[in-house]
Amino acid sequence: MDDTQTLKWRFDVSTFRLIGRDLITDRVTALFELVKNCYDANAQNVSVIFENVGAGEKQSVIRVEDDGYGMSFEDIRDKWMVIGTSSKRTHPYSPEPYKRKCVGEKGIGRFAVDKLGNKVSIITKKEGAGKWLKVDIDWSSYFSESVKGDDIHLFTDVENAYSYIDAEDPNTSGTKLVISAIREPWTKKEIEHLMREISKIVSPVANLSYPFKVRVIAPEFEIEKESVRTLEDFNDATLYLSIDFDEEKRLQQSLFYDKGKNTFGHHTIPLKSFGGIKMRIFFFDEAARREYRKTFPNDPIDGFKVYRDGIIATPFAETNENPDQKRDILGIDKRVHQDIFNRVGTREFLGVIDITKEGNPQIIDATNRQDFVDNEEYREMKKFIITQLNALQDYKVEMRLAKRDNAQEGLQAASDDINSLVDAFNEMVAQKPELKPTVEPLIKQVRKTGRSVKTAINEQKKALEDFTRKENIYMSIMSLQQFAINITHAVRTTLNQIRDRVEFFYRYYPNPEEEEWFSLYSKEMFERFKVLNRVINYMLSYSQSNLTPEEVDLKTTFEEILGDYDDVFSREGIVLQADFPDKLVLNANRQFFRDILQNLIDNSVKAMSESEQKVIRCSYEVRNDMLEILVSDTGVGIPPEDREQVFALYYTTTELQGGAGVGLYIVKTRVQSLGGSVEVVDSEFGKIGTTIKITIPFKK
Repeated sequence: MDDTQTLKWRFDVSTFRLIGRDLITDRVTALFELVKNCYDANAQNVSVIFENVGAGEKQSVIRVEDDGYGMSFEDIRDKWMVIGTSSKRTHPYSPEPYKRKCVGEKGIGRFAVDKLGNKVSIITKKEGAGKWLKVDIDWSSYFSESVKGDDIHLFTDVENAYSYIDAEDPNTSGTKLVISAIREPWTKKEIEHLMREISKIVSPVANLSYPFKVRVIAPEFEIEKESVRTLEDFNDATLYLSIDFDEEKRLQQSLFYDKGKNTFGHHTIPLKSFGGIKMRIFFFDEAARREYRKTFPNDPIDGFKVYRDGIIATPFAETNENPDQKRDILGIDKRVHQDIFNRVGTREFLGVIDITKEGNPQIIDATNRQDFVDNEEYREMKKFIITQLNALQDYKVEMRLAKRDNAQEGLQAASDDINSLVDAFNEMVAQKPELKPTVEPLIKQVRKTGRSVKTAINEQKKALEDFTRKENIYMSIMSLQQFAINITHAVRTTLNQIRDRVEFFYRYYPNPEEEEWFSLYSKEMFERFKVLNRVINYMLSYSQSNLTPEEVDLKTTFEEILGDYDDVFSREGIVLQADFPDKLVLNANRQFFRDILQNLIDNSVKAMSESEQKVIRCSYEVRNDMLEILVSDTGVGIPPEDREQVFALYYTTTELQGGAGVGLYIVKTRVQSLGGSVEVVDSEFGKIGTTIKITIPFKK
């Protein structure tokens, strides 16, 4: 006999805290949610009013009032007071004529009121209704129920009173949230912070058919201001960059910086998994940042904001006086510490990222509104955003070098001008000897100035060399800190593998039945010791970063390094092609060349793990006093849009093969230490593989 029965889910009364104050992490986010609800209700004007919210004040109240379409009793009963209601999912656009894309769809944003105060009154009316509906909710009564004995108290069993208020004008509509018994006092600084964030609730580039304006009012702090941001706020920016996409052709633009032409350009790439996005970046150099601070003293530059259908989704870099509470979801400021001289930080740019619900369905707000749901599409989008910043980083590096070169050129020009002036004075005296008593003191003074300028040139040159040396050492130290954990892991893993095989020998040697394993494990230990030796040698190279350069025979050095890979090439079936001219000697740090070539070869081996034909080609030649080194492989290759960022720390295209994203970063820092440059160029093997080109100054 089938005695199957059924059970239903029920919600304990304490649920209100789980989806209210415990879920939403801060008061700014709570008010954001309430204001966004006003947008979905077709409001054009919203007022956020603070009354007696300062410390020590009584009868404190926060009001959120809008002129939207309001709610009926049925709306309150069947939508507003139903947890997770799907009305906005089934009707994703607001009513005509606004047709706004609704930004709230989880059905829990309304519980943000619990973060702000113990009580809330919802006063609402639809156009044409003769009365306002007033619903009173006392969160403290829910809490009281939740602590009553051991009996079960259900969230849905708590009753909330409602009443009606006569309306003076039946044609008005809207909703008022009156939040009282405020949990914590507010300061003027906190309200100003709220104003800054609310000013960004609408994308500055959004073209809304019907405006959405938010006014913040706090009489006790003498605040009454409309919070709005427009493109005019970015007029002080040093440069403006943007990318777009073509949905029909499934193509996306991606930024790059052309160092040869000193201009920005776009790669056109296939649309990514996260969908098409539009992006606008306003970069501020040091002078522009000073001007911006003068114009907006209370509104710092703070990086990217993400907007969905014109309304803010999740702030990426919300500023906060407490550094521990600042959100840096993209890790932009963490990247700065990896390369403090060149990386772009959130205090240097304002960015607008535009996505849509339809076009980017897998970019989903996290329930706590502090981030997006961590999925493959979101991770891919973050990676793409960093690519755009890498283009800006390349520009920043070039500008820094140009500024430094201009200082050198300025001093040299002054020295040349002084020499010309002395020649002019001498010619004047030759033509009119009677001027000699007058001109000679001037010539003497000019020559003295000339000597001072030449001294300044020499001192500036020495200072630059010293700075470059210290910068290279600093970069080595910083990179060491960043990937020391990777090196430690490599050493530990290798030692554990060797330990297991040593233990096998200890337990079973010389058993003839295990001879096959003894032979295999001996070979594996030998190879792992070679790996371990390379790791340790690389670590030791850091202590040699400031050693006096030595004469380096490139052919001998390159052949020694490649010889270390004989076993790897044999095992992987890799063909090596080498072209090394004889008698090519540099005065440089030998270990730097070893670091460079080893990391390039390691990358090539990983990149060819699935290749049918495995070839590595390594060559060098001297052109116009420049040493050009080429390392090529027949691996998976690097897409054009990624060529500028592959040298960034922790960027890897071989993660599945164990790549940690440090190899090309090491190559870049070592090449820069040698005064050279490195780039990805068109593959020597045509449509497959990768070619890395290194250029280093060289005099025979």
